[in-house]
Amino acid sequence: MLFAALGVLFSMMMRVQGLEPGNLVAAIPPAHTEAAVDKRVHAILAALNLPDEATVIQVQNILLGHLNNLEAWHELHDREIKPLWNQFNKAHGKGMDKEAQAALDKIDQAYGSLKAEHEAFLQKLSQALSSSQVETVKDVLTVYKVRVTDHAYGQIFHGLTPGQNAFILDRLKAAREQAMDAGAMAEKSAFFKKYKVQIEAYLTAQGYDVKKAYKDFVAGQKADLQRGKPVTEAKAMQGQGEIPPVSKTGGQP
Repeated sequence: MLFAALGVLFSMMMRVQGLEPGNLVAAIPPAHTEAAVDKRVHAILAALNLPDEATVIQVQNILLGHLNNLEAWHELHDREIKPLWNQFNKAHGKGMDKEAQAALDKIDQAYGSLKAEHEAFLQKLSQALSSSQVETVKDVLTVYKVRVTDHAYGQIFHGLTPGQNAFILDRLKAAREQAMDAGAMAEKSAFFKKYKVQIEAYLTAQGYDVKKAYKDFVAGQKADLQRGKPVTEAKAMQGQGEIPPVSKTGGQP
């Protein structure tokens, strides 16, 4: 349920920050064709806004090489990985923590063969870009999920301490590190879900009632609707299909 609440805020905050989710996803499609790879590269270069042509060409070549290598890797391994994500989702949904972790361990093992490519890509980027610019590349590749989801946690869980905020941000960046290698957008989201499970467990141990925080958040959304916010905004807050709608008359349908 918390994932749904985060999804609501994700859609809202993308719009507040001028990052329309639908447009951004369209700008960074899965790299299944040469044209799609070119579009992904263009989206990253646009976000970087590099000052000189030489650096643009250098970074463009780094991105093209990596994204093509990434696509080739996924063509070989996606048949193995996709069933493992299905196993994780089913086990997690049934509260079978041991089975869910076993599926995640197998996913991490599969991605182990991509580690050298991942590290080489970041090393090349670091030679051409500043650390903050490398962060931008990671953010564009993952549709700014760190920034938006971090803000969402602050909206759902009130009174987070600096230490708690630091833990959440660290876990979200760990999610981004893995999600940037994922092929489809759904898999990028799945990596974030993996780390949101850890964040939930941490917040529970810190004394937060996770289910109540979600319930209070949904109640707040209902109150906003009752105060006259447009229905179109409520529809927008449902995100990309995984967000339960909040009706004016009460609860989730």
